[in-house]
Amino acid sequence: MMLPFMGLLQSCHDDEKDLPEVDFEVAIEGGVQNPDDNKIYITRGTTFSVESITPVSRNGKRVALGLTSYYINGLLQAQTVTAPFGASFDTAPLEPGEYAFQIKTSVYQIDKSAAFALLSYELVVVEPDPGKTPDETPGRSIIRPDDQQIAEQ
Repeated sequence: MMLPFMGLLQSCHDDEKDLPEVDFEVAIEGGVQNPDDNKIYITRGTTFSVESITPVSRNGKRVALGLTSYYINGLLQAQTVTAPFGASFDTAPLEPGEYAFQIKTSVYQIDKSAAFALLSYELVVVEPDPGKTPDETPGRSIIRPDDQQIAEQ
């Protein structure tokens, strides 16, 4: 009677070895990630963009991305299947405060199971500073997630 359950436990354990071994470089523009708290700060009314998502293989095997979806506070904002998998967001409708920002992308790696990755960030929208000049606007940077999870599709 226990034999089927033991097989189930074993198959779950083996599935983890079959997940893609990958990290991500996410290039943004219009926001800046604070190294102290890892939050992304955005000035309300500016355009916040994910310029590109680049998968970085940890095992040397080729990796590709598929459908990529963007969420703010759990609500779908944009989707793309086209490299470099970027999207832009108008921050004018967002009230100053903190927001959950997630990127969910399909991940395919040679000899691994098809999977999806969920990259989680915290966005902080702030009011514009009238004393700030336009050339002080944050430029392009690579951000690291608060949390990165990879699961089988």
